[in-house]
Amino acid sequence: MPVSEHRTDRDGSHALLLGASAFRHPKILPVPAAANSLRAMERMLTDPALGGWPSAQVTSVLDPPNAVEVIRRIRRLAQRTTGTLLLYYVGHGHISPSGELILTVHDTDPEDADLTGIEYSRVRNALLGSPAAVKIVILDCCYSGRAIEALGSDTVSDAVAVRGVYTLTAADLEVAHVAPLAEQSAVPTSFTGQLVELVRTGLPGESPWLTLDAIYPHLAARLRHAGLPAPNRLTTDSAAHFPFVRNTGRTSAARRSGNTSAEPLGTASPTTPSGRPHFDPVKGAGYDIEEVDARRLDVIALVADPRRRRRARAPYFRHVSSKKRYGYDKAQVDAYIERHRCEPASFVDALRMLLADAGIPLVAEGGAQTRRAAREVDKVESKCAIYGREQLIGFVRVGWSGRTPGMIAFTDTRITIRTNFIPLVIPYSHVEQARLSTTSVWEGWGAGDAVGASEVFTMTVGFGGREVKIEECNQYPLQNTLSDTLPALSNLQRNHPEWFVSGLTADHADRGEG
Repeated sequence: MPVSEHRTDRDGSHALLLGASAFRHPKILPVPAAANSLRAMERMLTDPALGGWPSAQVTSVLDPPNAVEVIRRIRRLAQRTTGTLLLYYVGHGHISPSGELILTVHDTDPEDADLTGIEYSRVRNALLGSPAAVKIVILDCCYSGRAIEALGSDTVSDAVAVRGVYTLTAADLEVAHVAPLAEQSAVPTSFTGQLVELVRTGLPGESPWLTLDAIYPHLAARLRHAGLPAPNRLTTDSAAHFPFVRNTGRTSAARRSGNTSAEPLGTASPTTPSGRPHFDPVKGAGYDIEEVDARRLDVIALVADPRRRRRARAPYFRHVSSKKRYGYDKAQVDAYIERHRCEPASFVDALRMLLADAGIPLVAEGGAQTRRAAREVDKVESKCAIYGREQLIGFVRVGWSGRTPGMIAFTDTRITIRTNFIPLVIPYSHVEQARLSTTSVWEGWGAGDAVGASEVFTMTVGFGGREVKIEECNQYPLQNTLSDTLPALSNLQRNHPEWFVSGLTADHADRGEG
């Protein structure tokens, strides 16, 4: 169905925006960025030049106290909406033991999340019973697809499959991304920030109204280039063709196609209110403004990539070509980009950097490895039960020449220590609970003139009521690996606690015991 066949007015429509940023339970980290995302989404929808929703038809609820109140509000709103029903949620997502998505609220208890959080099946039932012609659901939260895989279920995907609805999620069954806690006071979550920025920038060459289907591939590309989790979507019927926002890119492109050099940019704001950084425009001595706006995220992804960042050096963008034109201040842009050089954009990037610094061999991405290396990787994945979407990042393997033959594998969710008999699995979200203790003993060897003694070090690794012992002498590859990486991971958790929740809390212990 063409966009023109959909009504662009908002009669009989309502948008409910929910944000969970503060929580009563101490184990659920606060997300100040969620409050910023909620406000950014409300501004975007009610902006006459963008969403065009009347303010009276948009309800924002920050930190709803309990799940019952939210579910009741969703039900009543769904029953009286006949036009478009839009539901937006930003906050923490959890997976119940049955594999169902749980949206957290202020008083959610992670021990009883299915009772104190919002089970998505209740949202689904409200959508099923609504007379709304179009239903849009945007979920900016984490939920672990690996937990679903372990249960052999596709519960989350089934739950959002409602006729006439377009569902857009911040991550494809994995952990979503947000800035470090100390930096969240003035920025939105990564997904909502990219979505709002894309909407405000617009898409040149597209129709006057942008559908979610038109937005999605550009949003996915932006997130991918920035090293952020890939989004996902599920659509039924003609909901994909619903005119979501006005396309500002058409008017912007037309204005830029005129006399660009004659337009004084020094008085215009070079940024948008969607969380983008502020760069001062200067005359004839800066970076090309349009190139910075178009390629900023690509350059950040480059400098934050541990495999390529050494090849990324200033100047990052072209300079303005005329003294009459305005460009962004080069020093400000360079400083902004440089901050990302030592600040990885995702947990996997940070893990690669951590392992590389510890001298642990990394697994090549995209199959770019020799046959011998591929066979080695296959052995490790088989021994450590690494299947499905789980990604092997690096490993250390000791053969029979070692005192304790075995291996230590690092995936994107867990550490697996495998010796002769028993594997020990440590999820990154619980790495601070791992215990290391080392003892040593001298053992004599040989006879006659060829006698000597070696000091044998035994490291005991404990986690979750289980232990594994590693004995090594002369060389200590397995013990050194754990001594280097476990403290570094604990330090990373203190600096980026948002990377160690939801998607990384999936318990893979059962998978590793086979």
